[in-house]
Amino acid sequence: MRLAAVLSLLLAACGKSEAPSGSACPHTPGAHRSRLVEVTTNFPPTALRRDLDLNALAVEARGSTGGDRPQGLTAVSHQLNFRSLVNAETARGRTCVWFDKVTVDLTPASIQIFIPKEYRDGSCEYHAILAHEREHERVHRESLLAAAGEIRTALAAADWLPARGNPLETADRATAEAELNAKIRKVVAPVFASYKEKLGSAQADLDRPDLYQWVSKRCAGWK
Repeated sequence: MRLAAVLSLLLAACGKSEAPSGSACPHTPGAHRSRLVEVTTNFPPTALRRDLDLNALAVEARGSTGGDRPQGLTAVSHQLNFRSLVNAETARGRTCVWFDKVTVDLTPASIQIFIPKEYRDGSCEYHAILAHEREHERVHRESLLAAAGEIRTALAAADWLPARGNPLETADRATAEAELNAKIRKVVAPVFASYKEKLGSAQADLDRPDLYQWVSKRCAGWK
């Protein structure tokens, strides 16, 4: 499982404006936040790979599967992408910034199922491996959808995140960018770490020795 993390922060152009009397960055209690957060998860088509033999598959798996010699493999290349639209105003020499939109994209770069080329298409072993790897694929999909919901809930509940009516006061944009990045990560990182831990446990459960034995007994032509 490969993870590529990408962070993109877009700062909207801001103009100077004078703040109302009082704080340089006034706050509006109960400011509307329902459209602030968007979490997307789209699944690319699953590619069925038949180009590797058993030895090459063992190298590709690198100990990620149960057993000494993997007979199949499901590889999901995960991505965690942030895209944040930030607005700002300047008042009394201070910069007031807030999120207009926070988008987290969990769409995997690829989903691949490997069946060693030693097993011909349509053979008992082919179908047994494919059925087992489809279960791994199902767990990946269900776990990722659950993580998306948890991230969406966590971001929506983080009312301390600066939104319109609840801005962050900072001395300059560079400082604001660093602080806003940190605030997003503070919410998302623990949820994503928990997701990876749960996913690893669920995948390991599918690779229990007793399940491998059940699969192996279905066919007689294992290599």
